[in-house]
Amino acid sequence: MKLEISEILGRISRTDSPKTIGNSTLDYVEEAMQAGDIGLAKDRLEYARKEWEIVHDMYANWSTSFFTYIQKNHGEDAVEESMRKILGSYYKSRYDKAMAADTETQLQLTIEGLRGHLMGEGRRGELGVEDKGKYWEIGLAPCSSGGIINKRLAEGTEPNPELFGESQEAHDWTWGKKGVGMYCGHCAFVNEILSIENYGHPMRITQHTGAADGSCTWLIYKDPKDIPAEYYERVGKKAPEHAPRLAEES
Repeated sequence: MKLEISEILGRISRTDSPKTIGNSTLDYVEEAMQAGDIGLAKDRLEYARKEWEIVHDMYANWSTSFFTYIQKNHGEDAVEESMRKILGSYYKSRYDKAMAADTETQLQLTIEGLRGHLMGEGRRGELGVEDKGKYWEIGLAPCSSGGIINKRLAEGTEPNPELFGESQEAHDWTWGKKGVGMYCGHCAFVNEILSIENYGHPMRITQHTGAADGSCTWLIYKDPKDIPAEYYERVGKKAPEHAPRLAEES
């Protein structure tokens, strides 16, 4: 495995011969570990992480651009319809077992997915998890999908900002706010809207801010009965009669 700076890409890239270029980078990581060369293993592992990051971000950008195209050419109602049909097509098969489990298991599965998004400043899957009593607070600093897009746009480093639309109107799927990125809107569906429709309560609470640093916070309530009514109402749903109000949280 040969790593060199690529003038075309402006970063380190594998420059193996055609005979070995198709070999797995992870196999080379294991090879270095077995040889006892920890430094080389770390270098190769970081390169494998970067391979993952590049493809991950490409698909996040691609998804956002598709929804922005729909927004600009067919309107924001069509974005909602598209998200509902796409996400709803696999929602129950993905979440039925998780939602039948205890909430600590739901937390563990949630964090596994977020690590897979390469969260955190170093894009290594780091997250802050705090026990707040009634709920766990998950800090995405930054969120490495919609948050990274917001960060690039705020910094002016996105070369094609016209492909990354924001909601022009307030919708249930934008938590009743304008200016929510087309990518971020799917979190309202996955975490709240479809969860309420299928399981009676939000799976997670998204505290979306659209912050310039790309940060975001999720909450997982240990007992769904403690989820405040506002978290139902902001996505256009009727809260259970027993739901407390945010002002009542201790």
